[in-house]
Amino acid sequence: MSAIDDMALSDEALEAWMAAKTARRPLVRTMSALDGFVTAAVTGPRFADPQDWMCPLMGLPRDVLAKGSATDHAVFASLARIHNRINATLFDRPVCIRWRPPTDA
Repeated sequence: MSAIDDMALSDEALEAWMAAKTARRPLVRTMSALDGFVTAAVTGPRFADPQDWMCPLMGLPRDVLAKGSATDHAVFASLARIHNRINATLFDRPVCIRWRPPTDA
């Protein structure tokens, strides 16, 4: 396990956080939507700084790594873990790609 994995929230806890957050709302509210957005970010043009899309996506302040709370750091780590997993799947193990059905049905 990496430091990111140790700090990250579980998928269930992250989805609950996304659904409950009202101030600076995330752009996505479900894990299925998050997977889709991150997949687009991974396959699209490169950003100079990943925080340029990661912070607005999760409704976090741009300076989250310097001034964020422990929960903010855990959310950011969760997003980084999801990004790394999708990146590895698409480029190292494309036969393992699975669609995650929405849980909000």
